[in-house]
Amino acid sequence: MPFLIAAVVLVTVLCLLNLVLTFGVIRKLRAQGEHGHGAQNDVDISDLVLPVGSTAPAFTAVTTAGETVSRDGLGAALFGFFSPNCRACRERLPQFVEAARKAGGSRRVLAVVHGDEAETREQVAALAAVAQVVVEPTDGPLGRGFAVTGYPVFGLLAADGTITASGFDPKALSAPVRTAA
Repeated sequence: MPFLIAAVVLVTVLCLLNLVLTFGVIRKLRAQGEHGHGAQNDVDISDLVLPVGSTAPAFTAVTTAGETVSRDGLGAALFGFFSPNCRACRERLPQFVEAARKAGGSRRVLAVVHGDEAETREQVAALAAVAQVVVEPTDGPLGRGFAVTGYPVFGLLAADGTITASGFDPKALSAPVRTAA
């Protein structure tokens, strides 16, 4: 009988220790998530899109409104690439919309959503009021041309097609300094 009592006490202590350690791990993971530590911060933005200073490829695409948009016709623009299956995309979408509204008439806004029409419907609806929206498959011509390998990714395009800024945060993109001609 004393062995049975000792075994029950030992199992109880081990279970309580396991529970305390599990709660500690969960608490630490939640704290990391709140402070932005994670896979996205460990990724270099140049791994997700063409690097700053490179020229965007010539492209022509049809927007959800039926308009044709091209690199040469776009001029200076704010751009963003989204995916409907991306949690970070859902989190950054309102920030992109706000940045697009602030851009106003000073630059055009191009939003590319990778996916099919049904799954992108919600993002397209949110973006349509402030941007020219293009929906294309993940391996679509704009995604391949801009060398997009992750989401969300945002950037600024100069009138000549040069990428002047890129990042994960659309609010942090700053307009390039204009030089005298």
